[in-house]
Amino acid sequence: MDISKKTFVLAVIGLILLRILLVVFLFNNVPFTDMQSNWRPNFTASYQPDEYVFFIFGKSFADFKPAKSIIYMGYAMFLAPFIYFTGATDPLMIAKPIAIAQGIVLFALAIILIVFLGQYFFKNRKMSLISAALFVIYPYLMYGLWSLIGHTNAIPTFHYQMWIFTMSDYLSAFLVILAFWLFIKFIDRLGDGGRSLWWRAIAAGAVASAAALVRPPNLIILVLFFVYIMYLRRYKSAIVLGLSGFVAYLPQLIYNTYFFKRPWIYGNIVLGSGLPQGGSFLGHWNNPANFWLNFKHFSPNHYFLLFLIAASVMLFVFIFGLRYLSKTNNSRAAIFSSWFLFYWLFYGQFSGSMSQLRYFLPAVPVFIYFFVGSVLYLYGKLRSKDI
Repeated sequence: MDISKKTFVLAVIGLILLRILLVVFLFNNVPFTDMQSNWRPNFTASYQPDEYVFFIFGKSFADFKPAKSIIYMGYAMFLAPFIYFTGATDPLMIAKPIAIAQGIVLFALAIILIVFLGQYFFKNRKMSLISAALFVIYPYLMYGLWSLIGHTNAIPTFHYQMWIFTMSDYLSAFLVILAFWLFIKFIDRLGDGGRSLWWRAIAAGAVASAAALVRPPNLIILVLFFVYIMYLRRYKSAIVLGLSGFVAYLPQLIYNTYFFKRPWIYGNIVLGSGLPQGGSFLGHWNNPANFWLNFKHFSPNHYFLLFLIAASVMLFVFIFGLRYLSKTNNSRAAIFSSWFLFYWLFYGQFSGSMSQLRYFLPAVPVFIYFFVGSVLYLYGKLRSKDI
């Protein structure tokens, strides 16, 4: 039995208020994670070099003098207004407003989108709310598990999941979630026609490209959207969405060509790291062996066993979650499955992706959907004694 619309709305508001309360607790060291008085954790080994590079690039936009940088412009443009209006000359000077903008505002909007998307997955308000609730509390569940096993990176990993750093992962996650919601809304109205349909296609394409401006791998989302519409033989809609995405992404192509003499380039943003600063996209960073080598971060001796366990769990969640989805909304199974599989498989073989798990943030909602779906599917089978 589902819940009423009024209860549904009140529960969403409650989740947002809970998130705000948890952020307040976080900055007051509840639970204790060695948070400092300036809203900064006592941990600088990883995030600080990235934050500094993002800040410098963002300041160049705030000064209306874009600098040459290997990183993509999306997050720098997001930071520019904060830098401009605060007159910041150091990342610490925008730490608090960025933590509020990302950790509260964007996260709260993400909760709402996750609830909306969940209704397409589950066709049930209650399950959508449960998924959103898991999204709110999963950093604490992860922190508890990491602490229980004595993981040395328990606190940094927890902080990375809270959307509080001056890093592109959080804006990327929000835009990916928004893009999938817009696209599914667009697909639902394909039969209507008219100008509103084109505006929906334009919005989905533009937001997908905006996500790619923040993190280049997100460009695959636009490709997936385009291919899906072509498969449906809605060629005009595919062209509109594709052109919208191209126009939104064009500033990056122009920037790259101007500064680097080629439209496509990538590299490690910490220039002093000694890592390659350009090359083929699937070069230095992606290697299938990283699927198990990344688990050395947890155990240098038993990493392959841990990989097998983790891979088995993910396959279990995907297969049974997909079976559940095929019963609730089979027509959208390809969209949700593509979201799940791309981020799992791409970042699974991405060097260092298991260190703080932040690369997987854009897929956390869909991982939760499939997890809840798999539990519901198996529970239903157990009740019917058909397993």
